[in-house]
Amino acid sequence: MVTKRAVLASGSYERPIAFGGNDRPGVMLASAVRTYLNRYGVAPGRRVAIFTTSDDGWQTARDCLGAGIEVSAIVDVRPEVSQQLYDFAVREGVRRFVGAEVVATSGRQALSAMTVIDKSGELHEIATDCLAVSGGFNPNLYITTHLGGRPKWSDAIHAFTPGSKPSHIHVAGAANGEFSLAGAFRSGAEAGLEAARDL
Repeated sequence: MVTKRAVLASGSYERPIAFGGNDRPGVMLASAVRTYLNRYGVAPGRRVAIFTTSDDGWQTARDCLGAGIEVSAIVDVRPEVSQQLYDFAVREGVRRFVGAEVVATSGRQALSAMTVIDKSGELHEIATDCLAVSGGFNPNLYITTHLGGRPKWSDAIHAFTPGSKPSHIHVAGAANGEFSLAGAFRSGAEAGLEAARDL
């Protein structure tokens, strides 16, 4: 099939975070944890920990707690997070590590604990059987590059966006770096109108 214009709404994919033992069974992307919970009604673990670089990981904690799953800790690499997020974790009794990193995991056949280094350099071992990891999201823009487009770096989302692209392709939603629902609706409507004008 050949089209005069096309709207590309191919979404995005979650980035993993590299650390020692990140391939141990029980370590998974935060989006996968939420899919198990919200789509299939399956608990990915009994004590879930979160390792994140953005607010998205905190949403995973909310979803786990809402499903009655214990959240043993939230580890955020950012030097500070919003007071609203911090207060949420305090209210729920969740351990918080801000400006910290997961440096290792342990467990014989599956995950049983993770090691966190806090901003002072102190190590903490935390029991967990599921570690939800969220390193942010990358727009899924491969179709634009296969057609000769040149990606452009965005400091705002720490990822490449479509940049220059073939004139007959209109990119919308997360594929264009618009990760909010409102942004996806807006950019989708704009891309659809642009494509329709040329029909």
